Amino acid sequence: MTDDDSRMIDQVLQATHYNALAARTGMSFRDILKAVHPDKCKDPRAQDATNHLLEMFRHFTSGTTFTDDSGNFLTNGYWILYQGDPQIIAHAMRNQQEVAASATEHFKRYMPYGWNSDSRLLFFQRAIPLVNLTLSQDHVNWVLSRLLEFCMQLHRHTGRAHLGLTPAHVMLVPETHGIAVAGFYHTTKLNARVSTISAAYRHWYPSQLLTDKKATENVDLEMVKRIGAYLLGDRSGLGTSLRKTHHAEFVDFLLSSDDDSLTCYEKYREMLDRNFPSQFIHLNI
Repeated sequence: MTDDDSRMIDQVLQATHYNALAARTGMSFRDILKAVHPDKCKDPRAQDATNHLLEMFRHFTSGTTFTDDSGNFLTNGYWILYQGDPQIIAHAMRNQQEVAASATEHFKRYMPYGWNSDSRLLFFQRAIPLVNLTLSQDHVNWVLSRLLEFCMQLHRHTGRAHLGLTPAHVMLVPETHGIAVAGFYHTTKLNARVSTISAAYRHWYPSQLLTDKKATENVDLEMVKRIGAYLLGDRSGLGTSLRKTHHAEFVDFLLSSDDDSLTCYEKYREMLDRNFPSQFIHLNI
C-alpha cells in the first residue's frame, strides 16, 4: 500500500458528495474507482471507500427518492424531478412563480432555482432537503434565522402564507449557509380561507388553523419552529423532548407562539445575540 493509495482512500471516505470529489481530484469516476477498488488497492478501507464512491455516484447520476405533498420526487442536490400528481405540481409551480414575480432581489435568494420543465427544478447551487437531517445547535440557529426571514419577506411583500414549511419543502444550501424554499402547494393569501394543508405534517399545524381554516402568519411561524425541533433531533417537531438536552432559552422560543413575523424575527435575533457567538461554521454535508 502506497501513500497515494491512502490519500485517495481518505479523500473518498471524507467526501460528502460526488461532484466535490471529482472537482478535488480532477479524475473521472472510472479512474477514482480503479484507484480505490480492493482488486487494485491494498488499503483495508478499500471496500468501504468503493461502496461509498458507488453510492455517491449513484446519487449524483440518478438522484435519491423523497416524498412531498405531490408524491415522490428525485433529487441529486442540483435538480429536483417531481414524479407525483401533475395537476398538484402545476399548481405549486404557478404559486411559486407568482410569488417570485413580485419578489425583491433579496427575497429571491430564498428561491435559488428555475423551472426547466413542468416537473423539474434546477438549483443554482447544491441544495439538500431537510428530510432525515439532524444538525448541531450552531447550524440550526442559522437555518431558523433564514426561515424566519423568508416568512417575514413572504408575508410583508406578497401578503401570502406558505402553509407548507416541512422538511421536504426546505433545502439547505451548504456552501453559502442559505436555504431554498419550494413546495408552494398550499400558498394562500393572508386571512383567506385555507383549502389544503400537508397531510403528512397535520400535527405540525396550530390547532387554530384546523378550527377556523384561515391563513395567518402564525401558521408559518409555528411550522418554522417545528423544523427547528426536527433538526435538533425531535422528529415529532413538538420540541418538548429537547428541554433536558438543549439550550433552555432556544427551546423556550420553539415552544412559544407568535402572530407577527417581523416581531418574531426580531425576538429570535435578540435571543441569538444574548446566547450564542456570531460565527460562520462550515457545514460539511
